[in-house]
Amino acid sequence: MSVTRWLAGHRLLVLAGLAYVIFAPAALFALPLAALLVATSFRTPRESLTAAVAGGLSLVWLLEAGDLPDQLVRASAVIATGVFVTATHFTRAPVIHRALSAVITAALAAGVLLLVMGSSWNEAHWWAEYRAGYLARVASQLFWIVGDGGGGTTSSTQIVQVVNRIVRFQADYFPAVAALRIMAGLALATAIYHRVAARPYGPGLAGFRSFRFTEHLGWAAIVPLLVLLIPQLAAAKLGAINLLLVLGALYALRGVAVVAFGLQLMGAGSGLLIAFVVVAAILILPIVLAGAILLGVADSGLDLRRRWTRPPTD
Repeated sequence: MSVTRWLAGHRLLVLAGLAYVIFAPAALFALPLAALLVATSFRTPRESLTAAVAGGLSLVWLLEAGDLPDQLVRASAVIATGVFVTATHFTRAPVIHRALSAVITAALAAGVLLLVMGSSWNEAHWWAEYRAGYLARVASQLFWIVGDGGGGTTSSTQIVQVVNRIVRFQADYFPAVAALRIMAGLALATAIYHRVAARPYGPGLAGFRSFRFTEHLGWAAIVPLLVLLIPQLAAAKLGAINLLLVLGALYALRGVAVVAFGLQLMGAGSGLLIAFVVVAAILILPIVLAGAILLGVADSGLDLRRRWTRPPTD
């Protein structure tokens, strides 16, 4: 099969890859993809070509110069890839559980790496804020000059305030964003791997409507919640929020999967779900996110999808 025909037959996967590279480096899925193919002992020309392209892209990214946050992300990506590939070969765990194990291991290793390098989270936070702040200041300055000629209108003041909030978010929640990017990259790499490899190892991605994870993950939220509630633990507050952001994103995704499942039962197509998500993201994003998280938490305890499809009993 030619590359053109393969791409045409996997349009959704191609679109997912293009959407991913808008928010994260392509190497975050290219690296695990290359590692999965190499570990599988690829034999076909398609496998060899994919492994070569993914490996080359990953090598260029790993060898690029970068500041402390970049180094941490690259080291975490390498460690997460190693753990994920190992789990893929030796376990039958679902993709989400393998990805969670990989990210947890990488996070612990990143903490050790900071100590070995004689650095700290405060230094990494400063670098993340400095980098995001520099780019944001350039963008806001251009808006200030082009938009109102340097007149200092309300619009320029508001855009600067928004930019400052974005910079603070990127710096404060850099670990959570990095973890979610790595997990998404592992999932995307698995999807491509199972379509490229002739004999892939491990379970592939299940349909989005069946997305779920172990119910025990909810216990991981107890510790960060206690940190937020106890004033004496204020020093660990930022780390707790980062963990809650990752958990919230996973439960929100589970909630959206429940909605997609319900729409399928009612005979609605995936187009309606996409339209709903887009409109909600534009108009009432905070409310929709909260609702999706609550629905995901409810599904973890009640298994709503199983209840909806279970035959009625007399």
